[in-house]
Amino acid sequence: MKTLLVNNFSPFINDIVSIFNEFENKFECYDCNQIHTIDTHLDFLQNFDNVVLSGRQKNSNIINKINSRIVKACLILDKPLLGICYGGQILGLTLGCTLKKIQKVKNVINIDLIEPTPILEGYKSVQMYGSHNFCLSTLSDEFKLLGSSESCTNELFCLNNKPLFGTQFHPEKSGKQGKDLLYNFLRLR
Repeated sequence: MKTLLVNNFSPFINDIVSIFNEFENKFECYDCNQIHTIDTHLDFLQNFDNVVLSGRQKNSNIINKINSRIVKACLILDKPLLGICYGGQILGLTLGCTLKKIQKVKNVINIDLIEPTPILEGYKSVQMYGSHNFCLSTLSDEFKLLGSSESCTNELFCLNNKPLFGTQFHPEKSGKQGKDLLYNFLRLR
């Protein structure tokens, strides 16, 4: 299995890289501006088994456009995708969800799992690190809500019948439970 890790200039990208190395997972990390120069995202994504979209620190229309194209390509190619924080937001926005500004979250949060999910198999609740001031306010009918917290109703979600997952939190900063999520995602087919 080979993963495309898209760096949207997240302050936590090194944490994701470290975990992938710990798992001995084959991956390539591209800054999103490198992907912007690629003509055909479909051809490029054929080289990977799955995709992880990192978080980001500041808003950029170019970053949004690149990540939205990657989301659409994963949908077409039926590639598993995990969007972390911003990555989850752009997954949702690309496919009809809405976003809202919230009070800044920068803390470990309790997330109740509403539906069983293969990326957190065996868990009923988890504690994950959140660092954001936006969250998806509504999920489109194409999505299933998997987990919720006091600060954000839509903490964890997936596309119905497709392996496209979004988190509002940062599993890469969340200890064992976050590592379990990443490990399980990387094993999806």
